[in-house]
Amino acid sequence: MTFLALVSALVVRRGLGNDWKQMPVPWILYPNTAILLASSVAIDIARRQLNHGHRRAFNWWWTAGTLLGMAFLGGQSIAWMQLRAQGVLLNTNPSHSFFYVLTWVHAVHAIGGIIALLYVGWQAFRYRLGPSKRTAVAVSSVFWHFLDGLWICLMLLFLYAG
Repeated sequence: MTFLALVSALVVRRGLGNDWKQMPVPWILYPNTAILLASSVAIDIARRQLNHGHRRAFNWWWTAGTLLGMAFLGGQSIAWMQLRAQGVLLNTNPSHSFFYVLTWVHAVHAIGGIIALLYVGWQAFRYRLGPSKRTAVAVSSVFWHFLDGLWICLMLLFLYAG
C-alpha cells in the first residue's frame, strides 16, 4: 500500500508542473537488479532443497541468497553515493525526491527481509528447522520474491516515468 500511494503521488506530481526533470538512473542499478534477481533464485532453490530433505544444500543456497541480498543493499548505497557526487540530491527536483524516497523505502523493506533471511539461516545452521521454522522459510522467501517484483516495477517506473 505504501508503494502504491507513493507511485500515485509521483504520477499526480509529475503532471502538476513543468519543473519535472527526468531522473538519471545510475548505471549500477542494472547489475544490482540482476544481483537481486539472483538472490531470489538462490532463495527459491534453497527452499526446494529443504523440501527434498537436502539440508546442506539448503544452507548453502540460503546463505548465497542472503549474501546476494546484502550485496544488493551495498549496490543501492553506491547508487546513492554516485547520485550525490553528481549533485542529484533529495531536494534538487521532484523526480529526484521520489527516486530517493522510493528506493529508501524499498531498502528498509529489504533490510527487514535480510533480517528474516538471517534468522532462518541461523536456525538452519543450528539444525532447528522444524515445522514452525519451515513456515518462516516459506514466508521469508515469498516476501523476498515480492521485493524483487516490486523492484522491477520501480525500475520500470524510473526508466519511463521518472
